[in-house]
Amino acid sequence: MTTAATRTVQPAEKLEENAGFGDIVRDIARGGITGLIVGLVGVGIGGRIVMRLAALIVPESAGDFTENGFRIGDITPGGSLGLVVFGLFAGAGVATIWVIVSPWIPGVGIRRASLTMLVAIGLGAFALIDEGNRDFFILRNHPGVSVVLISLIAVIGLLFALVDDALDRRLPAATGPWYGAYLLLTTVGLGLAMIVLVGFLTAPEMVTVVMGVALLVVGLATLGTWVCRMRGRTAPRWLSVVGHGALVAAVVLGCARTLPDLVQTLGLA
Repeated sequence: MTTAATRTVQPAEKLEENAGFGDIVRDIARGGITGLIVGLVGVGIGGRIVMRLAALIVPESAGDFTENGFRIGDITPGGSLGLVVFGLFAGAGVATIWVIVSPWIPGVGIRRASLTMLVAIGLGAFALIDEGNRDFFILRNHPGVSVVLISLIAVIGLLFALVDDALDRRLPAATGPWYGAYLLLTTVGLGLAMIVLVGFLTAPEMVTVVMGVALLVVGLATLGTWVCRMRGRTAPRWLSVVGHGALVAAVVLGCARTLPDLVQTLGLA
């Protein structure tokens, strides 16, 4: 009797642990899927729209090639396909950041999406607003181009919040083959996250390195909440303070990294 009872209890305990881990794996995979969708729509299609708008804002730039090899103003199957592929890769990379920061963005619905837009600008604007980038030289450092680029980043942040929320309501639970699929996406995402963080931590600008450290702290805080969930415990208050504080620090540092270039590209200096 004792042996039989032991054998029935152990699988039940294991099933309960897997259920908690499965929820976390589903959350991580959902972030990755969100990144692919937003990368396709926001970066791919949105990037094409931005390039078209840039050609309208600065007509003499039409036909020139951007730093990434895309022709400004031209809408061709090859160029569009290139932007789509680029968008998918970029979306996958951004998704790794989204997975670690999203738990610390408060609110629901439009309110949370609005805050995500601000977070996206803080964390992502420096990647596009670079006064030394030859694209700004081609586009005559027109302030309208900077406005369009920042708007694109804000829209991408908005889409991340809305798509992630929609997927959370629709994706199946982490059971059966779905569990394996989510686990695979999580494993790939872990590798991408390490690459993204190394990129921050090895950047030539010290402010970007410190920004990477702040994001690393956010990631560790998120990991801490996952551990608490798996153990069926409520995350301690100090962990929430660390997570929110590190995210705010990363956003502020990102704004500090972008501001000098933004001033130059807007013609304010």
